[in-house]
Amino acid sequence: MNKILDVVKVTAGYSSDIVLKDINFEVVDNDFIGVIGPNGGGKTTLLKLLLGQIKPFQGQINFYPSSKDETLFGYLSQVSDIDREFPIKVIDIALSGLMSNRGFWGESRKENRKKAFEILTITGVDHLYNRSVKELSGGQLQRVFLSRALISQPRLLILDEPNTFVDNKFEKELYELLKELNKRMAIIMVSHDVGTITSYVKTIACVNRNLHYHRSNKITTEQLAAYDCPIQVITHGKIPHTVLLDHCKEGSV
Repeated sequence: MNKILDVVKVTAGYSSDIVLKDINFEVVDNDFIGVIGPNGGGKTTLLKLLLGQIKPFQGQINFYPSSKDETLFGYLSQVSDIDREFPIKVIDIALSGLMSNRGFWGESRKENRKKAFEILTITGVDHLYNRSVKELSGGQLQRVFLSRALISQPRLLILDEPNTFVDNKFEKELYELLKELNKRMAIIMVSHDVGTITSYVKTIACVNRNLHYHRSNKITTEQLAAYDCPIQVITHGKIPHTVLLDHCKEGSV
């Protein structure tokens, strides 16, 4: 497998606050990694490091593009900060995912629109191509932004809680789509939905100040406890209820 990136002995955070400490991590072609962990444990900070939005305090992140013309990342954030009143249409949002692509300026508008329609069809919103963003539901908007992340055919797709604002119907379709996309790109997906993602991801990274990499999609409560990574446990019965494991570690963020 060709390596896409590696994180070597990285410590990172904000100002003087350390959020991630001495983490090691690598991504290779066709990985499908589920990233789990408690709120404030460093999941978002990890994504910001990979995307180059913040720099590590120490250590290094190395990237291994197989071609200088290849798009390395596609990214779908948890919450979009787009102005819903801004007069932009669905197809234009999808097309904006090509702006950083070297081939964008050499291709005709017709070719780019064809790519956009193909991706919008895959994500199930091609019929909305001419709609304004203010006309879309939260789930529809999330599908459009997924289209933007996919249109450049990245080597690595990074998803931060991709089922946020997504309707129940598309949630199942989304995971099946990601499973298909994983045949031609690596995927990193942050999620709190441990029970669902273990049916789709190949490996799991538990992030809670440190990073513990589990080379399987099966992980037990005991293993998570050993990683000091509390999760939400759902118990079924006559009265379904939720149990939250205690999490208290000195110095955790």
